[in-house]
Amino acid sequence: MPIFAYSFFATSWTGSYIMLEENWKKHIIFTPMNATDPKQIYEIDKFFYALKYQPLITIACIISFLILLSIIVTWIFKKFNNNEKSIVN
Repeated sequence: MPIFAYSFFATSWTGSYIMLEENWKKHIIFTPMNATDPKQIYEIDKFFYALKYQPLITIACIISFLILLSIIVTWIFKKFNNNEKSIVN
């Protein structure tokens, strides 16, 4: 959990620098090209910008998120299976 929190914060921080770029339209992928203000940049574009400039931290964010997600899903399935077994008995 701390690795995800740190890497998410670092990725978000790095991604926010796209708004300071003079040629920010060159870096966008999903944001419509008719966007006129850097505040209209989609979060996914900020994420890809961070991936370009800090790939290790961004990859750590992705991997730690997937691990955290798998732990939560496993916990939910175990709870669900335990509840089914107690209802049958």
